[in-house]
Amino acid sequence: MVSRAGELRLPADGPVAWTAQADLAVAAAIALTDPDRLHGTTPPLTASRAIDMDQLAEVVSRITGRTVTRTVVDEDEYRAALVAGGLPEAFAPMMTGSFAAARDGEFATVDPTLADLLGREPRSIEDVLTDTLRAH
Repeated sequence: MVSRAGELRLPADGPVAWTAQADLAVAAAIALTDPDRLHGTTPPLTASRAIDMDQLAEVVSRITGRTVTRTVVDEDEYRAALVAGGLPEAFAPMMTGSFAAARDGEFATVDPTLADLLGREPRSIEDVLTDTLRAH
């Protein structure tokens, strides 16, 4: 959600351990085919580091070679922009709620289990964004 002016306008947030869907798919396949690898309570399957939106703006800047700045906006302003952009109003609280959860540390947990399952470091948000941008 970077504007044409290179501005990432989002509510205040906290760190998120972004996890690639492809890595989670591999972990699910391992869990289904080798049930002894994950038994009992499953720990969080996360990336190896958590980053916030300021850091994400830096990553996007580095990948694209275009300056992307992070601007913190009020949740009401963000919600109104989402609805004006076509998001059904009923979904807007979920989007703003995710920023509140991030501020509260709900997505900041980093756990080595996914790396252990994969036998390598999980793909970083930078890897995923780089691949996505190359594909377009």
